[in-house]
Amino acid sequence: MRLWLVLFMVFAAPVRAGDLWIEATGFAVQSGAEDQASAKRRAVADALLMAALSGGADVRAHTAVDRSVVTSDMLIVRPVGRVKEHRLLSAVRNGDTWQVTIQARVGLGAEGACQSRRRMAIAAYAPQIEVSPYAPAWAVPLAQEVANDLVRQVQRHPMVEVVRVTDRALPDMTEARERLDYTVLTRGSVRLGAGEHGFVPVIRLDVGAAGRRAALELQMELVLIGGNGEVTRAVVARQVALPGPSVLGRAAVLVEPNRRQMAAKLTAGLDRAMTELLDVETCKPVLTHLAVSGGAISAPVGRRQGLTMGAIAFTADGDASTEMLEVTGLSANGVTLRPLDPNRPARAFAGRPVRFVETGL
Repeated sequence: MRLWLVLFMVFAAPVRAGDLWIEATGFAVQSGAEDQASAKRRAVADALLMAALSGGADVRAHTAVDRSVVTSDMLIVRPVGRVKEHRLLSAVRNGDTWQVTIQARVGLGAEGACQSRRRMAIAAYAPQIEVSPYAPAWAVPLAQEVANDLVRQVQRHPMVEVVRVTDRALPDMTEARERLDYTVLTRGSVRLGAGEHGFVPVIRLDVGAAGRRAALELQMELVLIGGNGEVTRAVVARQVALPGPSVLGRAAVLVEPNRRQMAAKLTAGLDRAMTELLDVETCKPVLTHLAVSGGAISAPVGRRQGLTMGAIAFTADGDASTEMLEVTGLSANGVTLRPLDPNRPARAFAGRPVRFVETGL
């Protein structure tokens, strides 16, 4: 099975600073009737890689010589540009060769509109709450209610599956240590599962100043932690003036804001902040690390994260050439893959990070 790398590009006007619309054509050879779907995906992967290369590339030559005989002659190519979105224009078979043309938006800047969203499996852990001893007594239950509201907001997101909500902290111990932990032995483990993300809200309520009056300050971090160790944070800050001594005496309660009003001011817009964070995360490609066992390449993500049999994996490490793998098997929580280059051994992919891109096929 061979993969031909050929590129035809037509540059259109930039859609924003640093972005170009490009038409890229990829080719792949079909080895048999059962290879048709795979060949089409390989051709799309070829076109996607070529589109990325059009945004710039780092090219390095490497030649290995043994006793004056060239044993390896490699051209290491790392794309600099990123394909931010793409659409399939045509897929034509000529004999055993598939020719696929795509239109792609390529650039180096921040991501634009989301082309397709992945699904996320999220475990909500106990919030980290800090309340100043100088804060009003109702600040403690307010902080807990804010944390509960955030979890409900996560549950309402259309691309999120909340797999569990626990009052325990996100575990930071190894699996070996967990086997000796009393809480784990009696209540079970709450470790992140394969392909899952952990949500940990950090809420701080302190007393500061708003002009001449004391103010209650809310500082909050919305933290998403991936199974691969990646962390995404969104920071929110709010402030509301606290009632103080008044010349009106007891009549001041008629004009001072009540607790409910103050709580509403502190929490205004928190639902939007949570939704925006999830929107950003679900728009990112699925990222994971590959495992190799018995010559088979696998990764702990699957349909649960929105992957389909039409997905292509691109290596995402920083010190190796860009390589592609196609999906050969898919379950709810796992995927098996094979390199598009049949000469690449499975062991060459052990532990490497990959990003998945849907070809639309």
